Amino acid sequence: MITWLIWGAEVFAAPLLAAAVSALFLVSSPRLQSRPRRLLASAHGATIAVLYLAAWTVLLTGHSGRRLGVPFEGLLLIPLFLIVASFFLYQGRRAMHWLQVVNVACLMWTGYAGGMLITGESP
Repeated sequence: MITWLIWGAEVFAAPLLAAAVSALFLVSSPRLQSRPRRLLASAHGATIAVLYLAAWTVLLTGHSGRRLGVPFEGLLLIPLFLIVASFFLYQGRRAMHWLQVVNVACLMWTGYAGGMLITGESP
């Protein structure tokens, strides 16, 4: 039972935490801000979660391979750009930006674990 809980935390913690950070940014952004700008300012964590789940999907469908490693690494730049952009686009409380520490940790985990999943290779 404990092994399953640890495995579940390894598999689901990063995408769930990243998605939760996005949700918190979206909910706490001022309603006066336009919807597209609010969505863009809070898309960072959702993008991390999508990339991580996409890496799992590639592995589980049997399409993983070394050729996908470099494109996956390139796609990791998207949430990094969105994290930086949120510092300029988000108009809510500035203390919310401390949650980006969680996002950066989730992005690092996604790069590490997702890289292994997408290429089908482990160190």
